Amino acid sequence: MTREVSRFEFTLLNILRFFLGHAPSDRGLRDLRIQAVRPSCLSGAAIDLVKDSLAKGCVLRLVRAGGWRNDRFLRGGQPVLGRIWERSPLEDRALHFSRHVVEFLLWATSERVHETSAWWDAKELLPADELFYWLAFDACRGDPDVSAVLSCKAAFLENPLCRISFPGELSGTPFGPPNFDACFTGLRAAILECLQPELARRWLRSERSKGQIGDWGTMRNRGEAEHATLSAFLAAARRANRLDLARFVLNVNATLFRGELQPIFWTGGLQGSGPSRLADRLETQRAALAMPRQMRTLCEWEQDARAVGYFDDGYAASQLYKQEWEAAGGETVSVRARAAVDAIEPLRTGTDEANRT
Repeated sequence: MTREVSRFEFTLLNILRFFLGHAPSDRGLRDLRIQAVRPSCLSGAAIDLVKDSLAKGCVLRLVRAGGWRNDRFLRGGQPVLGRIWERSPLEDRALHFSRHVVEFLLWATSERVHETSAWWDAKELLPADELFYWLAFDACRGDPDVSAVLSCKAAFLENPLCRISFPGELSGTPFGPPNFDACFTGLRAAILECLQPELARRWLRSERSKGQIGDWGTMRNRGEAEHATLSAFLAAARRANRLDLARFVLNVNATLFRGELQPIFWTGGLQGSGPSRLADRLETQRAALAMPRQMRTLCEWEQDARAVGYFDDGYAASQLYKQEWEAAGGETVSVRARAAVDAIEPLRTGTDEANRT
């Protein structure tokens, strides 16, 4: 059946398809830079197409990201093997979107997003909303002007899924990392399960790109944001006893440390002598190694897992973590990561004294 939509609605649907990864980025980013007259409401046909695109597009992205994998994750403290639709009942993985999604699409279609002064923002998002905004921000990262506008919005700044994926690009909040506790239950946990391979790829690409950063201030801001975000995420995973949802951190380090790495891998692109204070230069280099520094926490988890007895609560979960640790070569990775961090850390000894003289 043919459905007729207005020119505005046609553009809105194209922008939605761009966010979902189903339309060329050049056309999507172009549409975000064009202003259009906003109608008083959308037609029933347009609403139906938005719903259909969201339902199919978001599910497809999650399946392709990792939901198709026959993988093992915890359910009620017990490892369960299967694909996401085999591990979780429908009610635990059904996507429900709020009005905030349509309001954002209306704003993005009617405004020149890169220079708009019209207010739009959203808080108290549903898990499916957070997933949508994660997809939207990721799609817009190719346009620095557009992503700079979006990165100031609470819908992205306070979105835990965005913050764990793009901490260096969303470091403009004075309040630090968001509360990740809600990420480890219900639909949010199911989404994190699907995105484990995707998160590993993103963080690995980010780590490998640090050697191209030349500005000391940029490196420090990015590294400190990453370390604060990862530390808060791991702490929340520990509180929820969902160490399996931090698997991507272990896998990224395992890939990085297949061999010995020196700090220059992260800091080799820094230009000039850096800040005048030695302490600031050392803190910048230390911040650059935000990911390897997390191995200390993961190593503590492995030691705790060893201490869990067969009849103790959490035995099955501890065994799953030990298996993941061994499969990743955790002991070797931990030693190599510690060596890379220690290559900088010893230099901090006596730094404060040196700066006072």
